[in-house]
Amino acid sequence: MKIRIRLGAVFMALIVVLNCLMIGFIAVSAHNAMLEVSYDDCVKSSGDGDDETWYILNNSNGCRHLSHTESTIKYYFAESSINGSYTWTTDVSQEMANEIKEAYANSMKKWNNVFFYSYDKNTGNIVKNKLINVVEGTENSHNLTIYPKGGVTGTVAETGVSGGLTLPNGRDHNHWYTWRMNVYVNYFYEHDQFDSDYVNAVRERNGAHELGHVLGLLDVDKWCSEYIDEDNYHHHEILMGYGSPMSARSVDITYKDIAGVAITRGFHTDEDHKWLSCGLQSDGTYKLLCSICNGVKYVNSLTGYSYVTYGTCNGNHALTSVNMMAVASYGNKDYYKCKYCRYVAPFSDNVEQDYSSTPVTGGTHHICANNVTGLSYSFLEEHTWVSGVCSGCDYEHPHTYVSGVCTGCGYAHPHTYTYKYKTGILHTKTCVCGLTSTERHFVNSSQIIDGRYATCLGCKMMLDLSIDNPTILPTAASKVSVNGSYILPNGIVVLVEEDIEAYMNGTLVFYDRDDLPTVE
Repeated sequence: MKIRIRLGAVFMALIVVLNCLMIGFIAVSAHNAMLEVSYDDCVKSSGDGDDETWYILNNSNGCRHLSHTESTIKYYFAESSINGSYTWTTDVSQEMANEIKEAYANSMKKWNNVFFYSYDKNTGNIVKNKLINVVEGTENSHNLTIYPKGGVTGTVAETGVSGGLTLPNGRDHNHWYTWRMNVYVNYFYEHDQFDSDYVNAVRERNGAHELGHVLGLLDVDKWCSEYIDEDNYHHHEILMGYGSPMSARSVDITYKDIAGVAITRGFHTDEDHKWLSCGLQSDGTYKLLCSICNGVKYVNSLTGYSYVTYGTCNGNHALTSVNMMAVASYGNKDYYKCKYCRYVAPFSDNVEQDYSSTPVTGGTHHICANNVTGLSYSFLEEHTWVSGVCSGCDYEHPHTYVSGVCTGCGYAHPHTYTYKYKTGILHTKTCVCGLTSTERHFVNSSQIIDGRYATCLGCKMMLDLSIDNPTILPTAASKVSVNGSYILPNGIVVLVEEDIEAYMNGTLVFYDRDDLPTVE
């Protein structure tokens, strides 16, 4: 029996115990994560995972997940349960409560170490995509609230939903921007019901598993087992599976989990499938399998499709580039998958990355190369600036620039500043690369009101130019430009129209009034 479940790659986590709460809707448009593929049969398998569902992305109610436009999850631990009757220290000490919260947060943060590799069809280059950023928020700034409770850990969507879109299969598709989780404290410490092996597995696994729900993954065994036998949960090899005992369940994020989230995050679309042809079926259709996402498509003809034959690897799954390709990374290792069948190398067999990075002159990226023998590949990675030094390739930026161009390699980086008001005479300016400085306000001389008020051209705040100034007349300024701009005694810069662009570019020259050159 085939389970034809659409990968309308968007939905919320199905809760273990709790139901979804939907309160408000705002219309949204479809995004490119709604794929026209289906699953294979969900049955037990040994070997390379033939006929095995990797992930579930919707249910009979529809598709719900964290909006793909949200790049960061900010979590916050509430003091008590939703109804206020249970706290983190109702059954355990404060020390144990802190230990449980830390373990849960660290488990969720495993998703910070995950990247999905998509392939640029035009260049063949790998594009490394960070799936999500998980950080601790504050009471006033968070989009995931975590409550203490008793029982089994569950996840539930909170208010702040945008939705209203109907998928082709008639199901709803909703983006949820704020979420809440219930953490059942009873499962996170040793007592007469749970030994150390059980508790350690829960602490390592549950935070990451529940965040998988937020990112769009359902419990695979729960939905598969409706079609087989509820007592035969067998997907212990993936984060979103069950299997027994608890200590046998995966505590790490596998490629099968990553492939599903890559769809809900929009990093794998119908345009990105790498088809394998599984041949003519008994019903007269041809079966195509995507080598990247494991999605299945049945077509009446192979005309117009680019594909290779399923199984041409002949079972050769040695970690070499002949049959294996890098598809994702987790921590300091890459996931490798067969190009010609479903096989994904066990993570324990994967080798550590050996990266080197080279800046790209005139761009915003560097070339990152993995130099592992037999598995080498390279990809473009965007610079991540930390105090003027790229954290990816250690490319130093600030002090070697002249007019935005590096004097060493010619790399162009014009500073793009945002300004923030600080005092009546000062604001700060920060470049996207992290370079920050404090400078005096600057205003347009033609926009001075009542002889003393003007809006700063940088931070956009209305200023009183007379602060610490006996007069704001040009004649009181000791520093002037050729065109008539001047610096007030308090340091605020008053610019004429002709000088604004030069000042913003850092090329405007001010002279002592007595040394002002004569313009012929």
